[in-house]
Amino acid sequence: MGKQLIAHGALAMLSLGVIGTAQAQQAGTDAASRAAARQVAGNSDSDKIDRVEITATRAVNAVDVQQVAAAITVLQPESLAKFGLGNLSDISSLVPAMSVQEQGPGVNNITMRGLVVRGIVPSEIQDSSLVAVYVDDMPVTLKSGNPDLRVLDLERIEVLQGPQGTLFGASAMAGAVRQIIRKPDTNDLFGSVEAVGSRTSGFGGTNHNLRGMLNVPLRDEVAGLRLTAYTGADSGYIRNAFNGATTNAVSTNQGRAALRIRAQPGLLIDASVTASNIKGGINDAYARLAPFTTYALLPQKSNDALQLYNLAVNYDLGSAQLVSSTSYLHRDTQYATSAQYPATAFIFSGKPPLMASAYTIDNAVTGLAQELRLNSRHGGPLKWTAGAFFETGKRKLRQEQPTAGFDARFGETRNFPGYSSQANDLASTPDNYFSGRQDTSSHQVALFAEGTYTVFDKLDLTAGLRLFKGKQDFDLHFSGLFGNLVGATPGAPVGSPETSSSSATAQGANPRFAAAYHIDRQHMLYANVGKGFRYGGNNQPVPFNFCGVNAPATFAPDSLWSYEAGSKNTLFGQRMTLNVNAYLTNWNDVQVFNKLPCTYYFTQNAGKIRSEGVELETSVKLTRHASIGLNAAYNHAFARDAVITGIAAQNIPAGARTPYAPRVAASVSASYRIPLAGSDAIGLAASYAYKGRAYTNFAAAQGSYAEIPSSNTLNATLTYLTRGIEVGLFGTNLTNGNKVSDVTTNSIAIQPGDTLFMARPRTVGLRVKSRF
Repeated sequence: MGKQLIAHGALAMLSLGVIGTAQAQQAGTDAASRAAARQVAGNSDSDKIDRVEITATRAVNAVDVQQVAAAITVLQPESLAKFGLGNLSDISSLVPAMSVQEQGPGVNNITMRGLVVRGIVPSEIQDSSLVAVYVDDMPVTLKSGNPDLRVLDLERIEVLQGPQGTLFGASAMAGAVRQIIRKPDTNDLFGSVEAVGSRTSGFGGTNHNLRGMLNVPLRDEVAGLRLTAYTGADSGYIRNAFNGATTNAVSTNQGRAALRIRAQPGLLIDASVTASNIKGGINDAYARLAPFTTYALLPQKSNDALQLYNLAVNYDLGSAQLVSSTSYLHRDTQYATSAQYPATAFIFSGKPPLMASAYTIDNAVTGLAQELRLNSRHGGPLKWTAGAFFETGKRKLRQEQPTAGFDARFGETRNFPGYSSQANDLASTPDNYFSGRQDTSSHQVALFAEGTYTVFDKLDLTAGLRLFKGKQDFDLHFSGLFGNLVGATPGAPVGSPETSSSSATAQGANPRFAAAYHIDRQHMLYANVGKGFRYGGNNQPVPFNFCGVNAPATFAPDSLWSYEAGSKNTLFGQRMTLNVNAYLTNWNDVQVFNKLPCTYYFTQNAGKIRSEGVELETSVKLTRHASIGLNAAYNHAFARDAVITGIAAQNIPAGARTPYAPRVAASVSASYRIPLAGSDAIGLAASYAYKGRAYTNFAAAQGSYAEIPSSNTLNATLTYLTRGIEVGLFGTNLTNGNKVSDVTTNSIAIQPGDTLFMARPRTVGLRVKSRF
């Protein structure tokens, strides 16, 4: 890895040299340097806070976030990049209302405002997301598996708290995360290259990545091409006590090409393709082993290959703007962990030797989404948006448990001479005690509209509605010893696979209402109420003879109503912003997850949850060169009534706190820029984020209950910029205060404790970036 770092460093230095030569020959470099200097510590030259514009309202033009009647946090990419950060977990550390559980690259779960009832279950394909993830207008949401894209060349990140069902649909029941990408420039040739090298403490090692961007004008004022690429390797930091190796290193290769064409006046076409391949491991350790230590007889790995295509068309119709966005996603993921403990415990009563068993899951996901939208263009008291949305997708999940030597040992211990997993229990291969196939095909259509009417230039009244209809077809086939409805025996040597086919449909309406009163241009009071909705689904069958439970074949949709009131203020001559809100959410017919001791699970509608809290966001420009920011949130989410599931151990007591939801979260950031001669500058920045403790279930009596400890994350950076070249020294998780991001409880006696999923320890590095 050290040789790779040297090679990447040499490539970066060569690139910088070439760029430096080009810069010496170009006019306008000083202006670019001054612009970069203003960003070196997140400050502009003004003594006022910069105006932040967003497109979350789906209007024609971006609007000032301070004038939007909703809680929206906007992050600038530089606030993460200068620390060498950028994934969803990093975003959540700066958004107190948002939490992310992460078990490995692309294996994650997003929580917003405490609206959650379960953690990550890699084999569960029916658990629909509560938080939508978008790349521009492209939905890329996948529950427990949102992609980790480092190549997006972001302009900003918009985090919308609370239900967004009117404009963003069923997956945005608790909120939405929008990643807004910079578009190609049709006039100027420019680009950048950035190299980062760092080292992770503990069992970690050397990390490095190289990022480049090139904007090429193909025809002045008509066409432009923007190319971006990212390659990186992050060291593992979990040690395998079995062989002493580090298990969870990650390699990432991503590329993106975007084309913009102004075909004629009023007609703008944007086309893009994004490709990503991430190979990594699982960030798991065992609670009763040394810190950051696991025990795995087989390699643990993940692979995530994604292609994302988008065609967006904007056409000026005069009084309205027509927007069309067509997206296609293809994603293949593989996930493999070493499952020696459950294989040995469940089948051979925990008696040695441990079985070298692999738990593997392969996912193939395809999706096509089409949105058509009309937006009002001209001024006047009424502004409106109306549109239609269509989405269709397929998902194929394959689950296997290949276990070396299983057939011979099972045949010997069960007096079944010549036993074969494949021949007798119909597994896909020999020495394999479970083969599972789950296929879904789904589609949804929706019509939506939202309008805002301004009364007396002071009061904005908003009303919106989304009508939707969706259907999902589900097909399942389980075989192998643990998958068959009836297992093979010497007397009946061929088992009976478990099969199921079912469909679930739903339709309904999501309304939204809001009012904003502008006391003056600097102060606004607002209130909104909206409905969120999530589709139902189909359960995998639960074998009664194995689990003793009659599970329902399907489960119904769930929905919520959210009420929010707040104030947005700009103070002291635009030197400070202060935003405060309070909310109350009632979630009904909650899709409760029941995990059974037999390892099967099912979902049923059995709960009512209330989430209430307050949020604060403020930013202060102390001087032209110094600023600070504070975000904080308090959330109390709990079961409103006792939930009776039909299984005593799964019942939820009234008042029980929702799992995976910190009660308190806050982040503080500070930056200071020191101007030097010419356009040179030094930047200092630091951020501190705190997340309170959470739990993995509603109550201890349910089982599967463990504490996820509180975390505190301290990051800092020192940056020097001269003539377009930026050099930064940074450190992340400096106090190692962020350790455990998720916990899976253990019920197997021979396993050394719960499974802990660990965050990356302290990492210190150097970043070099050049713009031309």
